[in-house]
Amino acid sequence: TDLSYDLTLNGSWLRNEITAVAPGNTYLTSVNPSYRGIAPIRNQVGYSISSFYGYKVTGLFQTAEEVAAAPIQSGKAIGRFRYEDLDGNGEITTADRTYLGSPVPKFTGGFNFILRYKGFDLEGYLYTSLGNKIFNVSKWFTDFYPSFQGAAISERVKGSWTPENTGAEIPIFESASNFSTNTQSSSFYVEDGSYLRLQNVTLGYTLPNAMLNKLSMSKLRIYMAVNNVFTVTGYDGLDPAVGGAADTTFGVDVGNYPVTRQFTLGVNLGF
Repeated sequence: TDLSYDLTLNGSWLRNEITAVAPGNTYLTSVNPSYRGIAPIRNQVGYSISSFYGYKVTGLFQTAEEVAAAPIQSGKAIGRFRYEDLDGNGEITTADRTYLGSPVPKFTGGFNFILRYKGFDLEGYLYTSLGNKIFNVSKWFTDFYPSFQGAAISERVKGSWTPENTGAEIPIFESASNFSTNTQSSSFYVEDGSYLRLQNVTLGYTLPNAMLNKLSMSKLRIYMAVNNVFTVTGYDGLDPAVGGAADTTFGVDVGNYPVTRQFTLGVNLGF
């Protein structure tokens, strides 16, 4: 037959958990990186390495009455973040911080295929990472006016909270920086990091032997390839494939450059 193919599927499941730290501690006190004053990571027994930690945002304050009735919270005001009072003591304090997700994917896998038809060959590789979170701290720069004035602002701020847009998830666009706006690690920055990426596609053509003999050649293959063809993801950042040191910056996106798309043309010759 003129048609042949090879298919390869692989996958792995990962469960990561910190089981012990130095005696007398429940988490690593010496590993707590900070970005513009935001400390998003805590390595604690019972959780995965580099787990995200902070306040859980339950929404935005909508009315003055809601602000007045809410637990004590520094800087609270209409259009700003409302944090969950986890211990129920009527005041938002550091005791109300909680775990917000893990940067460690639950599953990673790949699918490699090769199709051959007469002199043509088509090869591709799909990769997926599922079940991890990303702490998109780049939103500190793009979604809050006072963070980085004069720099690029995200299109998302067009959907910021206003009295006419009370269903917004982006807080009010204002010149204010405090506990209830952009200075704390919170679930606002945590996003689903799952993605599917077509890493590579290569299309080639090999001249038949009869033609090669006339050219006094043993092989002539012409091909073109594309790397980083497309990515399917719900992540708002530039690239869901966020790297970083495993214990300090793993899964923290500070505006990492995305993987570039590359095009290649080539010829394989044999004499």
